Amino acid sequence: MLTLAEPNGRLRLRDFLPSDLDAYLAVRRGAAFGRHYAVEQTRADFSARLLSGFLAQQRQSPRRDWQLAIVRADGALIGSAGLRGVDAGEAEFGIELAEAAWRQGYAVEAAGLMLAFGRERLACRRIRAHCAPGNVAMLSLARKLGFDMQPLRDGRRLDLLLAA
Repeated sequence: MLTLAEPNGRLRLRDFLPSDLDAYLAVRRGAAFGRHYAVEQTRADFSARLLSGFLAQQRQSPRRDWQLAIVRADGALIGSAGLRGVDAGEAEFGIELAEAAWRQGYAVEAAGLMLAFGRERLACRRIRAHCAPGNVAMLSLARKLGFDMQPLRDGRRLDLLLAA
């Protein structure tokens, strides 16, 4: 099982476990959490399928998708961060946090761990992210992490790019 630890000990990223289902459903349950998603993407059955997919990623060979649980030092699962479609030095980044974990610096720490893993262990040189234009928190996080804003791809999502 892959585990990435933050030097200050506040959080770690690790592969998901089947026993994480209830905690993962709770992460995605908040009213404000779903405002940038289609309604069906916030339902419990959709979230359960996502977790099932994260577990399947761990069996890929070679592994191209790394969606990891964000776990606080007290053991609470508070979100997920990932790199998907890793190939030829490129990947797509994504992150989600439970509402109770917002505005506490966890997103910056978890994203930093995930991006460092991508650069150092997966040899990613170009990392993309997609963001709903109104998702101010994600846009702020992307700026802090050094992503460049790209033109709207399809009118619904803003493309972000981090290049080494």
